[in-house]
Amino acid sequence: MDPCVGPSGAPQMNTDISGIGVRVSFYLQTLFLSCLCARSGSPDEIAGALYTLLFTNTAMAVTALILGFQPNPEITFHDGLIVFYLLNLSWVTVYFSLPAVAKSPNVKLLYIFSILQSYTIFAFAFAMLITAHSFGQHSQCNHHASIVIFRPFHALPAGRIVCLVVTAVIFTLYTGMLIKDNLPPAPKRILQWIQQKVTKEVPTTAEQELPPPPGAPPLPRHAPQKLSAGKVEYHARKAPTVPKEYDLQIAWNIVIEIFVVLILWGMAVMNTELLIRWNHFPPSNGQSLWQFGQVLPMFLVVLPLTNLITAFRDLGLRPLPMRPVISKA
Repeated sequence: MDPCVGPSGAPQMNTDISGIGVRVSFYLQTLFLSCLCARSGSPDEIAGALYTLLFTNTAMAVTALILGFQPNPEITFHDGLIVFYLLNLSWVTVYFSLPAVAKSPNVKLLYIFSILQSYTIFAFAFAMLITAHSFGQHSQCNHHASIVIFRPFHALPAGRIVCLVVTAVIFTLYTGMLIKDNLPPAPKRILQWIQQKVTKEVPTTAEQELPPPPGAPPLPRHAPQKLSAGKVEYHARKAPTVPKEYDLQIAWNIVIEIFVVLILWGMAVMNTELLIRWNHFPPSNGQSLWQFGQVLPMFLVVLPLTNLITAFRDLGLRPLPMRPVISKA
């Protein structure tokens, strides 16, 4: 029996790794984490959702590598493309969420896990793209696959080349930034680097106003003076009348950030679902889509959803309260 049974020659989808429940879990986790970074002022809340997505990404990449390269592969190249799209969406979300937890006490551990996750995803992407012609189960169907960037085009060879180039560029930039952040400073800047590390900021004291000269009458602040018949007259300045306006207490920068997140997230989800639609996977032989393998990933959404509801319940769309700066003497 020919495994390429779909209208465009697509084999059966492995729903345990690219089914509806797995995809929805990735979609919601990335959306909730992005909105939480925009709204929450607590690094601990963001760190909890970030840990969940980091472990999900790493587990998905490792699972796809094992299932795709074992002696009898259990996923196809079409499944690998779906995983590739999902991991790209999650990796970008994690990368731009890390600055929000810079003040977390466990930021170093998060930083290490994010590096492990990134290189695991890069390993899967390079392994799948380099062996695209023979990757996975039913490799004779690989030449039927399509990738989607707002429109479909053939995955082999054009799509493979585009994905390889983009992945290589991102890998190079990411590795370069890691090396730059962790290398010691240049020799000519060692002294400056030491000074920055050991110099402590001296708290400044409030300036005191100098007393007026002896015999001079004190001038009131902001009081214009008027000379009349050899004497000085002082007139109080009236406060300008300001029309009363009702402050809506809405942080418009947060609203704009969430709006941008929704647009970019929506485009990523759209392309992933169009990838499935235009590859024309055959039906699942009457089996229910929501089996154990699809229901279980949905529980990973609970923590980021809970944190997001808590953040909006406490803060709404109001600006974050100003924290007093306490200087140590």
